[in-house]
Amino acid sequence: MRTRIAVSSLLALAAAASALTAGGAGAATHTTATVYEAFSYHGVIVPHVRVASGYCWTTSNVTRRDDAWRCFVGNVIYDPCFSSTFTTGVVVCPTPWNDQGTEIHLTKPLPARTGADVIPSLSLAPWAIQTASGANCTFASGATSVIHGKRLNYFCGASAKYGLWGFPNRSGQPWTILSAPFTAKVLSGRVAIRHAWM
Repeated sequence: MRTRIAVSSLLALAAAASALTAGGAGAATHTTATVYEAFSYHGVIVPHVRVASGYCWTTSNVTRRDDAWRCFVGNVIYDPCFSSTFTTGVVVCPTPWNDQGTEIHLTKPLPARTGADVIPSLSLAPWAIQTASGANCTFASGATSVIHGKRLNYFCGASAKYGLWGFPNRSGQPWTILSAPFTAKVLSGRVAIRHAWM
């Protein structure tokens, strides 16, 4: 497991091109990518959290990070939840755009990792995205739709009727991603990404 000493490592990416947005979405000139850190280097939990009891039964379905897990509190699944080498028996499942989350006190040890846990398609995928227009989107860990090889990867809020398809295009600034309703048959619109959590 990697050791990190920064509470929040920001990869400030240079501003360049104007935002590509769809449907009048807000503009962004660059994308900020954050390597999310749930704990300080002495094990202090960073976000404002609610405390619950539960357990993690497997590695995360939404990120390949070696400190990320898929966990249960009652019958509710939380993914991703992050552990720390500095704090045992606790994981934090964040809501990154408002610095909140759920702190799970584990009732079982974390499971062992194996080579089978590696999911190549998630190697560089953000697990959460905020678009230039302010939509907050999280990576879908279950079955979703596919259009011309592009999976509906991100759901944007409980009441949203659209999602983000495929993975971000990082070839320029800001990063962009395909955006379309859940019922779409073709994909053409793109939105700019303001913030991506890795």
